[in-house]
Amino acid sequence: MNNKTDSLNSSMSISSADEGLKKIAIITEIRTKIQEVKDLPTLPSIAFEVLKVAGKPNSSTNDLARVMEVDVALTGKILRTANSAYYGVPRKIDSLRMALVVMGMDEISNLVTTASILKAFPDDSGSDDWDPKYFWFHSAAVAELTVGLYDVLNLPKSTGAYVAGILHDVGQLMLHQYFNKYRVACTDYSKKEDVPSFRAELELLGVDHGHIGAWLIQRWNLPEEISIAVAQHHIRPADAPQYGLATVIDFADRLFHKMYNRAPEKVIEELREDKEWREWVGSRASTTATLVQELNGRIERATRLLDIMK
Repeated sequence: MNNKTDSLNSSMSISSADEGLKKIAIITEIRTKIQEVKDLPTLPSIAFEVLKVAGKPNSSTNDLARVMEVDVALTGKILRTANSAYYGVPRKIDSLRMALVVMGMDEISNLVTTASILKAFPDDSGSDDWDPKYFWFHSAAVAELTVGLYDVLNLPKSTGAYVAGILHDVGQLMLHQYFNKYRVACTDYSKKEDVPSFRAELELLGVDHGHIGAWLIQRWNLPEEISIAVAQHHIRPADAPQYGLATVIDFADRLFHKMYNRAPEKVIEELREDKEWREWVGSRASTTATLVQELNGRIERATRLLDIMK
């Protein structure tokens, strides 16, 4: 009996060791490609400069205009967007400086970021289980909801909130474009075991899409705050700040899935019954109904903005 038990334990140990080595090999493969391969997407230098200027508290609209004016194509896209029905500005905006005054540095910075990120990734016709249009809509909506949560909860806004929000799932895109066999296996596992995608990734690959996305963001040399938030938006250390950027993105992501294509009344009811949500929000929001109404507008905003920017 003891010999059989010892034999079973031994085989289990070998199996666990093999699984561990397999995951290490997968992690190494993914990380090496993201760090070293030359054909990975790159952000235009203008995006870095805009983020740098917008992140400085003493920057002016003139500072941002000087950075952006060197990119004529991008400036033209921003002006077309500013003059679209999306913003409903009563008079024509005919200069970048006017756009900055009317719309504000944060809004222009977010537009530049969105345009730059969309440009960085090639058009993808998709596959049976991958919808690029939905992916970017979800990404933009979570970015809007992240910024919206800072507003409605009266939190000190992080300068990287929008960027981290729109990039929070970029690791999934990396898996789709460069390691699709792993993404498909994780998708199948997620459906079969009824677990979230990041749990399936951890189980099969040893790393989730948050960390994979963070590796790309680190390669781009974006601020550390953004890479940390993306890495930790599903799994965070126990001492993570209650209203840190990673946590806000996590709740924005969850809110999107509760709110998308659902009646506001149903969303309000579910949020009122969600203990974790209630404890996190506390008394910061005026009412759940008001919060849902304001954030619903953010999701609609993402839809219309992508239609213009694409």
